[in-house]
Amino acid sequence: MIDTRTAMRRQTTGLLVALVAACAVVSSSHAAEDQAARSDEFSQANRLLFMTDHMRNVDVPAKLSYSFTRSGDANDSYQDHVDLDVAEGERDGKRVKVDFLTGDRHRYVPDVGNAHGNPVIMMFLQNEVSTLAERTGGSWRYFQRRMKFALEDDATVDEDKARYDGHEIKVQRVSMQPFIAEKAHRNALGKATEKRYVFTLSNEVPGGVLEMRSETPAQDETHEATVERLALESVKRATHDPSTGS
Repeated sequence: MIDTRTAMRRQTTGLLVALVAACAVVSSSHAAEDQAARSDEFSQANRLLFMTDHMRNVDVPAKLSYSFTRSGDANDSYQDHVDLDVAEGERDGKRVKVDFLTGDRHRYVPDVGNAHGNPVIMMFLQNEVSTLAERTGGSWRYFQRRMKFALEDDATVDEDKARYDGHEIKVQRVSMQPFIAEKAHRNALGKATEKRYVFTLSNEVPGGVLEMRSETPAQDETHEATVERLALESVKRATHDPSTGS
């Protein structure tokens, strides 16, 4: 018998493929001009997350390693990791192989042959969508839609500074609460209605992503807030090209 979590992950496999494919931007001059012309149609949050060439400052071949932790949940706290193997790609992008979490938590991600955006952004959001659907019994389409609306209409962007590799760097923090205005499903979502997301981005960091986190407030004073956090741990030059195996 297939358990609920496995069935949900299989159901969303097609969506994962579509989301990761969006990380690849057509590199012809006409496509670049068209995207530049259309960029003003999107919010600053969307431009930073999905219309920025995060991979341009990655010297290849390289391995980008991220820690992934879930804390504050007595029933499901853990430490895991996410790895990106990055090589020269098609046209002017990068070829990226994604290993997202391990064991039962592992989520399949197809290789991206011409990546400009960092696939971990899409995967972090999709992991959130799938996990929320699994835990509440709701539809992943609903959670995905609320995420999209929040990024376009409600997300804020702040300039800040952070520490990376022993240095202070400039960052931009994208923050949003996608479910804060929810009315019809407040009882079913519980504290998830107050869930906050913060994406810390910087062009001074290989891959553009320093940290992404979500935080769900504690149910009461006897519990902790539940935090899911993906953070850049290391960037290493690979000894071989992961796209060729040589």
